Amino acid sequence: MKQKKWLISICAMAGLLALCAGVYTVLDPGRGDISGAPVGAPAKSETSGPADSAQPGSDLPDDAFEAASSWVNWSDEEDFYLAALNADKLAVTSVQHLPVFRFETAEELEEFKERFGDYFAMEHSLGELIPSFADITSKMDETYFESRTVFVVYVPSGSGSYRFGVDSVYRDSEALCIHIKETGNPEVYTCDMAGWFVVVSLEKALVEGVTDIDADMNHLQSYAVANIADYLRISAPLPE
Repeated sequence: MKQKKWLISICAMAGLLALCAGVYTVLDPGRGDISGAPVGAPAKSETSGPADSAQPGSDLPDDAFEAASSWVNWSDEEDFYLAALNADKLAVTSVQHLPVFRFETAEELEEFKERFGDYFAMEHSLGELIPSFADITSKMDETYFESRTVFVVYVPSGSGSYRFGVDSVYRDSEALCIHIKETGNPEVYTCDMAGWFVVVSLEKALVEGVTDIDADMNHLQSYAVANIADYLRISAPLPE
C-alpha cells in the first residue's frame, strides 16, 4: 500500500513539472529557439535584405561639397529676392531663410551675373583672403558643369565685420537645404550694411532628383543677418 502511494506521488510530481514547463514555454516562447525568434515565426535569415522603408534625410559629409564666400555688398532689390528658388519661404520668420540659386550650366551662371550685376559688387575682393565672386566662378566653364552643380546663397548682413560660410548641407529624397553659419564673432564691428555670396559646389549625382531647394541660417535666427522679410515689407509668402 505504501509502495502504491509512493508511485502516485512520483506521478503527481512529474505531472506538475510538465505543467510548469508548458506554462513557462507559453510565457517565454523565444527560449525554445536559439535564433531568438518566437515560436510560429520564421527565424531571421542571414541572407535576407533590409525591409523596404523610407530612408530619412541626413547631412552630407563635409568632403562632399566645396564652398567659398565673397563679399558682394548689400542689396534690397525686390526682383532679386523674387527670383530665388525659395522665394515663397523668405517671408517666414520662424527660420531665417536665405535666397538661393541653382546653376546646372555655365550659361545659366553667366545669365545670373548679367541680370544682377548692377545690384552687387561681383568683381570686388577684400584683400588677398576674400576673392571676388567673379574670381571664385572664373573656372566654372562648360567642362566644369559636366560633373558639378553650383548653388549661390545670398547672406545680407547688418555689419561688414561678419563673415559667413557653410555649416552643413542637408539632403533627403527630394529636398536639399544649405545651412549657413557665422564663421567669426568679432567683439567690435562696423554698422554698415553688407552682403555675401556663399558659393557651394556639389557633384551632380548628389543632387539628382532634388526639386525642393532651400537655404537658412543654421536653423536659428542670427543678429548679424539682416531680416529679409522686413526689407521687403511683407507679411505673407511671396508670390511665385
